[in-house]
Amino acid sequence: MRLNKRLNKMLSLIVTVTLIIVLGSGSAVAQEKKSADEIAKELANPAGSLASLNFNLQYTEFTGDLPRFDDQESTALTFQPSLPFPVGDKGRRIIFRPLIGMSFDQPVFNAAKGDFDSEDTNLLDTTFDLVYAGTNMTSKQDGYLWGMGMAGTLPTASDDDLGSDQWRFGPELFGGIIRKWGIVGALVSHQWDTGGSNDTNYSATAAQYFYAYSLGGGWQIASSPVLSYDWKADSDDAWTVPLGFGVAKTTKIGNIPFKFAFQVQKYVVQPDTFGPDWMVKLTVTPVVKNPFIF
Repeated sequence: MRLNKRLNKMLSLIVTVTLIIVLGSGSAVAQEKKSADEIAKELANPAGSLASLNFNLQYTEFTGDLPRFDDQESTALTFQPSLPFPVGDKGRRIIFRPLIGMSFDQPVFNAAKGDFDSEDTNLLDTTFDLVYAGTNMTSKQDGYLWGMGMAGTLPTASDDDLGSDQWRFGPELFGGIIRKWGIVGALVSHQWDTGGSNDTNYSATAAQYFYAYSLGGGWQIASSPVLSYDWKADSDDAWTVPLGFGVAKTTKIGNIPFKFAFQVQKYVVQPDTFGPDWMVKLTVTPVVKNPFIF
C-alpha cells in the first residue's frame, strides 16, 4: 500500500492540538474513577455519557473505471467533539456531534481534460447528528443503547469541487446491545437536499455498524465502517460497502483518559466509476470535561 508523506505531519498535528485542548481539562477529568475497560466501552457507545474529542487521520486509495484511477489517493483530517447534555436522571441525554473535515490532496476528475486534478488543502462539508439517546442497563454488565434524531450536512467546503453546495437533512436512528464482552450496534440515517445553490436532487442512506470486543487492560478489537446507498445514482454506482477491522487501546496519560485506535477498511463494493478501495484510519480520543455537567 502506498504511503503518503503527509501522514507524519498530520499525526504530529493531532498530537499537538490534542495536548493543547486537554491541558485545561486535567483537574476535571481527574475525577473520572472508571477503569480503562469501562472508559473504552463507554467511548464505543454513541449514546454514552463521556465528553470526548475525536481526531481522525484517514488515508484512502481509490479504484474505478476512470483513467489513472489506480494512481489516486487522499489524506484527510477530521475533528468530531461529542458533548452529551444530560436530561433527567435516567441516563437520557441530548448529543450533538459535528464532524469537521479537512482534505489535503483529494483527487477530482476533470472531464474536460480526461484526467484527475489533485486539490490542495481545503475544508470539507460539515456533517452532524443531533439525537436524543439513552443507555438502559438490565444488569450490571448487560443492557442496550438507543437514539433518535436528525442528521445533516452543511455546505462549508472551501472548494466547490469538494463540497455539495447543498443543505441536507434527514432522520437518524441507532441501537445496539451492551454485554460483558463489549458492544455492538448500528446507526442508520437518510438525507435529502433541502436548499443551496446546487439544484441536483440528492437522496442517500448511510448505515454505520460498530463493534468493540473487550480484551482486557483497555484493549479492544473494534471498528465502525460506514456503508451507503445513493438513491439517485445508477445501480452500478449506488452502493459503497466497507468491511472493517481495528484495534484500540484506552489508557490514562496523567489523569486524562485517551483512546488510541487503528482501523483498516476494505471496500468490497464501491461505485464502478470511481470509489474508495482501501482506507487506513488512526483515531486519537481524549476524554475531557463535559461543560454541561456542573
